[in-house]
Parts: sequence; structure tokens; C-alpha cells
Amino acid sequence: MNRLTQILDPEAWGLRVGPNGELMVGDLSVVELAREYGTPVHILNEHRLEKTASQFWQSFRAAYPGKTSVHYAFKCNSVPVVVQTVRRAGLKAEVMTEFELDLAVHLGYDGEEIIVNGPCKTDAFLHKCVTEGVRLIVIDSLEELRVLSQISEAFGKDVCVLLRVNPDYVPQGMNRGTATGSRSRCAFGLDLKGGEVPVALRLLKQMKRVKFAGFHFHIGTGIRDPKDYSKALRCLAPMLAHTRSEGFAVKILDVGGGFASMTTREFTTREMLLYEGFDRLPSGMSRNCDASFDDFAREISIGVLQSFPSEELPELLFEPGRCLVSPNQFLLLTVHRVKQRPGVRKWLITDGGLGTVSMPTYYEYHEVFLCNNALRPRTERVTIIGPVCFAGDVVYRNKLMPEVRSGEVLAVMDSGAYFTALESSFGFPRPAIVSVHQGLHRLVRRRETFEEMVARDQLVTGTVIEEEVR
Repeated sequence: MNRLTQILDPEAWGLRVGPNGELMVGDLSVVELAREYGTPVHILNEHRLEKTASQFWQSFRAAYPGKTSVHYAFKCNSVPVVVQTVRRAGLKAEVMTEFELDLAVHLGYDGEEIIVNGPCKTDAFLHKCVTEGVRLIVIDSLEELRVLSQISEAFGKDVCVLLRVNPDYVPQGMNRGTATGSRSRCAFGLDLKGGEVPVALRLLKQMKRVKFAGFHFHIGTGIRDPKDYSKALRCLAPMLAHTRSEGFAVKILDVGGGFASMTTREFTTREMLLYEGFDRLPSGMSRNCDASFDDFAREISIGVLQSFPSEELPELLFEPGRCLVSPNQFLLLTVHRVKQRPGVRKWLITDGGLGTVSMPTYYEYHEVFLCNNALRPRTERVTIIGPVCFAGDVVYRNKLMPEVRSGEVLAVMDSGAYFTALESSFGFPRPAIVSVHQGLHRLVRRRETFEEMVARDQLVTGTVIEEEVR
């Protein structure tokens, strides 16, 4: 059985096909969930998410002889029930905005369980990080380091930091838009080749309240080859040696996130150009490897052991997001109209698309199933679009699908990562989220109401306007 055939099996996402061909999550019919809650709607497999998060931590804890800590990346999916689920598995928090910090505290995280990342930490945000007593602040620039020193002095509180380093390493085939370890294409981190790390270390020697704890690096998103992490570590070897020679102990090494979900992938730059220019949708997942959490843990552990003396092993930090939540949530859309122009193309017009709920399908490959009959043969290429009145409201162009009829339901898989983070109200309410757990289902985020969509607006009557004009 080849990789493309395997990925078309719903079992890759913990789903199954019922006796009538209906897609099932446990004993629950996906079509019935769509009917009960309406569409668009996200279905979260809560038990499977907790199990996945636990497996991630166990893999790295077993492979690495030193201490490990796993911090879930809130930016990937900050829906409270998702955060609470990964927290039950023992994961801590990684945040990059004031909202995410407030959410982490609201959901019960202690400051010592929180690390703060991101390239644009405002002065107000840094103030809040200091007052909340977060464990670590990841420094992204020399200017940020200087500002944090002033804030910590004013508060009279010590602050521990990691220096984020841009290693100028880009995994082969990675889309340029997500190469966060590229020196020329991404502003994140201190410039390793430009000499900013030694400057930061000199500044730290002069600071009374800011304490150096170690380093952070992040090389991109959707990484499928574990060896990319060990290659990046080799880029950092001279820097680590210099740091030790300057008298600094690297107590913590944060290798970031970026671990891929093995049931979806980002388009390469070449694939994106062919898709946008010639409607050539990449053909599935057949070109990609199937690395496990154990594989990543083993390779990263070897890389760190080669980079540090055995008596100086740092605590290893990880910031997974996509690999945990992506395969454990899917998006349901109803096909309301089927339109065909002979010799041109066939469109499936649904209630969700790029303009509202499916932004990641613009740059990623996600499998799509017909929920009413997942066994119906895939016989035609169709373009799946959303309800918004602009031509770019597309889910996929030229997607191989079964014959689909009006009223049937589609499942866009792997909607756990960045779908809710990037959704928008483009004339439509944002969708609901339903959690399934041990045969039961419950609403964990209701569909947006009209009142909520206009809640921030100051509505005035014509009379008031006339009086203000006078």
C-alpha cells in the first residue's frame, strides 16, 4: 500500500467508516453531528488530543538523559478546552501576546509554568510578564534586552531570559514564508552570523536584574525530518563554545517547535507557484516521510549530547503545537450547491472557505472526505469554494473527490492548527466547536451571534447624528 492510499484512510485521524459508509468518530456519526450543530463546525477529538500530547512528552523524556519540559504553543490553537486538554497531559504554556498570557493565567497556569516568546513584545507586555513572574522571557533583539533591563530595575525583580538565535538554517524544501531560521527572510532572533550574540552576552554581564539562562532557536514549521534539528544544533556549536568561554552556563536549551503533523503538510515554494499559476494542486502526501515523536526525540537528544559535556547537560525545552492539535480536529462544511460549466470546471459551493474558516488550505495540503459515504470512489476533480462574494474564497482547486451532491457534508482534516487562529468574520459568524470524548459530544464554543459581531461598534440613531451635526 503506498503512502497516498494510506492517507486516504480515515483511521490515520482516529476515525472509522460505518456500515453504510458514513464517517464516524468513535460511535458518533459525523453527519449527525453536522445536522445537530450546523456547519461550519469544528469537531475536536478531545481524548485523542490528550493522548497525543502525553505521547510527545513521554518520547522526549525517555530519549534525553537530562531534564525536559514541554510548553504548548498557544498561538497554534488557543481555544480554552484545547489548552485545558494538553494541560491535563502535563504540558506547560508558551505564549506570545498579552491575551495569551492572560488566558494562561485565567486557566490556572502559574507564572513558573509560562515562557514568553515573540518578536514584538511591547513595553506594556514586558511589564506584565515581570509582574506575573513568568519563568522565562525569550529575548528577540538587543533593543528588547535593554528595555527589559530597565523594566526589571524599575520593578526591583530578577528576570530570567533565553537568547533567541537565528541560526541561518533552512530545512530543504521548506516554503520560504515559514523558514523562521533564515537570516535573510525572517527577522526573528539575534543574528548569529552578524555577531549579535556576543554583544548580548556583554550586555548581560552589565545587567543586575536580567539573568541569562540559555538559548532558544526555531528553524521553521511543518518539519518532517528529525535530522534538521541536529543540523541546526551543529550551526550553534561555535556559539555554545564561546558562551562557555565567557563564563556563562547554558542551563536551558529551547529547540522551539515546528514539528510537523504527519497527516498534512505545507506546500513547497515550487508547489505554491504551480498551484497559484496553473491550478496544479499538489498530489497528496506521497513525497513525505513518517517520522514519529520517538524519531525526533532520539535525533535531538543525540545532537544535544554531542554539543555539551555530559556533566553540563542543559534542561531541554520544547514548544509543540501543530503536531499535537492539527490531526485531532477537523472542519465540517455543507455543500449547498453544485455548479458545473461543461469544458470549464465543477464547483462545490459550501458554507466555509478561505475568507472565513479555511485560511491554511491556501498554503497547506489537507485531506478532504465525503462524510456521507467515505467509500464512494474518487472519480472527478472539483473546485471547493466558500460562501463569500470574492473569487478567491477557495478551499481547494482541482481536488480529486467522489461525486458530491447538494446537502452532503465534507470534512476538511487537520483543522486543529491555525484554523481558529486565522478565522475571520467576512459577513458570516465564526463557527462553533464541538468536543467528542468517550462517546459523548458537547459544545465548547458556540457559534458567534449577531450581537457579538457588532458588540464593539458604537451604534447611533439618525436623530443623534442630526443633533451632533447641529
